[in-house]
Amino acid sequence: MTESHTTYLPLAWFRSPRPLSSWVIALLAVLDSAALFLALSPSSAPVVPARLCLRSGFVCFRQVARALGFEMPDEPDPGARISLSYQEFLAAVERLRAVDFPVERAPAEAWPDFVGWRVTYEQAAYTVAAEVDAVPALWSGPRRLDDPAIAPHRPPRG
Repeated sequence: MTESHTTYLPLAWFRSPRPLSSWVIALLAVLDSAALFLALSPSSAPVVPARLCLRSGFVCFRQVARALGFEMPDEPDPGARISLSYQEFLAAVERLRAVDFPVERAPAEAWPDFVGWRVTYEQAAYTVAAEVDAVPALWSGPRRLDDPAIAPHRPPRG
């Protein structure tokens, strides 16, 4: 995706035929999933694939943001803060528990690790999401219009 979306920049604005779908939000969801898995369940997380996923996603968002004309650091500042709140993180942990996700660590213990992962991609992801006016999903940053974030919908079991 990095190569295609930076070489053919109009692809960054390419919209899905489904109004609530976006490549930006999909990539951000994958990165958040990897970060949550590593932070909450480190002994059962697929560590190497999850870390490779996070690294390639960060590079993709950073390179697309640069191609769009934004300044992005070569490497994220490990001391930086994220805009996602601890309360939002706790709500996500509860959603995961509701579907029997194997949470191994207490949220307070997992939070610093999650922040450490998310700080690597949040700024670039939010920049791209705002620039291409991606679907206003939860955890995806502000948009030009002040539309409310759309929560995910989980299909019923069975």
